[in-house]
Amino acid sequence: MHRAFSGSTREPWGRYAGALLCLLTLLGGEPSPAVAQRFLSDDPLWHDPDRMDMPFPEPTPSAHGIGPLEFFKRSFGVPGDYAVPAQNINTVGGVPNSSWYTNRHYRSSLSSAALQRGPNQEPGPSRESSWRVVNLLTGGELPRAVIRDTTGRTFRILFDAPAHPEMATGAAMISSRLLHALGYNVPQHWLRRVRAGRLVPEPDSGVTQSRVDSLLTSAAQRPDSTYRALVTRIPNVERRIGPFRFKGTRADDGNDVFPHEDRRELRGLRIVAAWIHHSALRPRHTLDVGVKVEGRRFVRHYLTDLHLTLGSGGAAPKPAWAGHEHVLELDRVFERIGTLGLSGGEWAETEVPNDSTVGRFSASGFDPRTWRPEWPNLAFQRITPTDAFWAAKKIRNFSRKELRTIVATANYSSEGVSDSIVRTLLARRDAIGQAFLDWGGGLDRFSVQSGRLTFEDLRAAHGQAPDTLQRTVEWRAYDNRAEEVGPVLRRASSDRVSLPIPRYSPPYLRATLVTPQAGTTHVFVRQTEQGRASPGGSLRRRVVGVERTDGTGTQAP
Repeated sequence: MHRAFSGSTREPWGRYAGALLCLLTLLGGEPSPAVAQRFLSDDPLWHDPDRMDMPFPEPTPSAHGIGPLEFFKRSFGVPGDYAVPAQNINTVGGVPNSSWYTNRHYRSSLSSAALQRGPNQEPGPSRESSWRVVNLLTGGELPRAVIRDTTGRTFRILFDAPAHPEMATGAAMISSRLLHALGYNVPQHWLRRVRAGRLVPEPDSGVTQSRVDSLLTSAAQRPDSTYRALVTRIPNVERRIGPFRFKGTRADDGNDVFPHEDRRELRGLRIVAAWIHHSALRPRHTLDVGVKVEGRRFVRHYLTDLHLTLGSGGAAPKPAWAGHEHVLELDRVFERIGTLGLSGGEWAETEVPNDSTVGRFSASGFDPRTWRPEWPNLAFQRITPTDAFWAAKKIRNFSRKELRTIVATANYSSEGVSDSIVRTLLARRDAIGQAFLDWGGGLDRFSVQSGRLTFEDLRAAHGQAPDTLQRTVEWRAYDNRAEEVGPVLRRASSDRVSLPIPRYSPPYLRATLVTPQAGTTHVFVRQTEQGRASPGGSLRRRVVGVERTDGTGTQAP
């Protein structure tokens, strides 16, 4: 049974339970009093039960695109037009762990070793023995194949283009670690140095040695006659199903109940994609797989083809317009016709370095508010300020040292290339923080410690605002059933990030923190069962809800 997770607008139970409630009402039954509450006893939820045992959907075609009408409709859409709240969030605005997403680095910092390891859960392919080539993959510009090692496991391998050694493989290594730390499902990624004689055809596969040799002739060869191979694998796969869409749900998957365009992790992916310049992202660069874990069959959702991130377009650098325009925008076309091709938008006047190893990846001209993918995406267009804040705080959380640790996994031949990518990621990270961390005042990580409400001022922590900024704090009692607040219990101004909770014992309190010229955050605190069972002792409370609004106090989804 699912519960919808979206804060103040959520129904207490999911659509299945809602249908059951209607049935009970029609039969004359009374709904449970627990249903008529905004916050339930187990809020906030951090696990979505979307990994229940279900039959696997049938495979879907990989060429899973959008029609011309839908393309134009989305091309001219404006982000935020829909103003629909994300549906799969919990009462503190977080995304619960699910088959789509797992809370990692922001909630609990990963060690350097974990950041380097990234999504890799198992050993890579054997280093000493031959790799048997099962299939040669077509449809892409880079040489690719499916291989099997001596353990019987299959892997996909990809080589760089001769003109751009290390570009595609390096981008994939870095972005796989960043996306994994941010919470997304990505394939395991390894780098291997391969000699030509190591790749041999698998018997009865239809692959010949001449075709294997031909594959390597189109790959970048190192000075020592070896080839740099990117090796990927998704573990526990029982069935490759096909791409997922950024719209609607998969009708043949009983676990897929939230429309994809209303999932916060997919809306927030727009900000993440802007950071790592994943401008090519569309359904064909995703993959649903059927997995079997602890006897349960369910679908897990992956982002793939990460060699198309940073400055890499695969076999060649990204075009200069990537991140600035969709592949076809009629207003731009007409503008260029009217100016005889002299107008190319502001981006055309910004010179972006085009390095043979990095491609076009720079902070010059980068504006995360206007960045867009090459193909219109409904989930990206539905992003709200709250969704953007959610993604921005996770991106801004990466330190220089952590980014350097991740970039080192690309094993570039030149230290200058690594330094350049770290600088660019830092600059784009900072631009994202400046653009989106103001929302609600930029406050987060709320908890109750020793009878005080504690939190972090993210803007001050990241040098975007002074830590002496005074904010207004107002405490009121909160009626969880009527969803109403009582008279003011306490009002004060403070620049502290640890505030005393009033000595007053209603079951719920609401703290309102107003940050001048930034925004407002409402924090809901509940007295726990333990607290009520401790007569004479200090009340025990926990944070159960967080809402953020803009500087005028108007709440946005």
